[in-house]
Amino acid sequence: MFNSVKNLRSKMIYGNKMTSEKYIDFLRSQGVRIGKQTHFYSPQTCDIDITRPFLVEIGDDVQIARDVSIFTHGYDWSVLRGAYGEMTGSSGKVTIGNNVFIGAGTIILKGVTIGNNVIIGAGSVVGRDIPDNCVATGNPAKKVKELSDYLVSRKAKQLEEAKEIALEYYKVYRKKPPVEVFNEFFWLFETRNEKNPGYTSKLFVRMMNRELTKDLQKKAYMESQPLFKDYKEFLDYCFKDEKTN
Repeated sequence: MFNSVKNLRSKMIYGNKMTSEKYIDFLRSQGVRIGKQTHFYSPQTCDIDITRPFLVEIGDDVQIARDVSIFTHGYDWSVLRGAYGEMTGSSGKVTIGNNVFIGAGTIILKGVTIGNNVIIGAGSVVGRDIPDNCVATGNPAKKVKELSDYLVSRKAKQLEEAKEIALEYYKVYRKKPPVEVFNEFFWLFETRNEKNPGYTSKLFVRMMNRELTKDLQKKAYMESQPLFKDYKEFLDYCFKDEKTN
């Protein structure tokens, strides 16, 4: 009963923005083009301009964080109208490619194209085109790193970040963390085996079986080697200099 009332209340408050799926269905019904596996993590806080919905095109596997706004028009003409009495149009198509992450608080302005395989940093203002295969951030947003270089830096940093997760979890809960806490870090310690890939969590299985990337992920996974033989050895590394009960 409680859940039913809660869901009804959510529908009344959020309407078409109640879930990512509902928001995408609504946007598509208006004419926005959106590909497969695109997801709004907080649709209630996002604002996709549907002044001219046919001017928004979002590709496959685009992950959109909270408080993201996309605009296909400007209202600058209202000032020009007031100053000179003239009307001037202001609009532009926004195109977002495939396999893109849009960080929290990003604003994407009219007339912008974001390429494929792009990470847009949180709080960016994207007012000009962003090329394929890069990381871009800032106001105005600009390319700061090739995506391949970013992969190298992530690989170099992830182990110490995983260790920090383990230690901070223990400080709060006074016990060592379950394997699910490590989410995208599981490549560090999961075994590679063709018959039994070694995913010790259903969460890891879901992450490896994404429709658009599962073959690529499996190939990369099987060709790589974990830093630890199993989860226990990984935890031993994290806590080797710590006193635990």
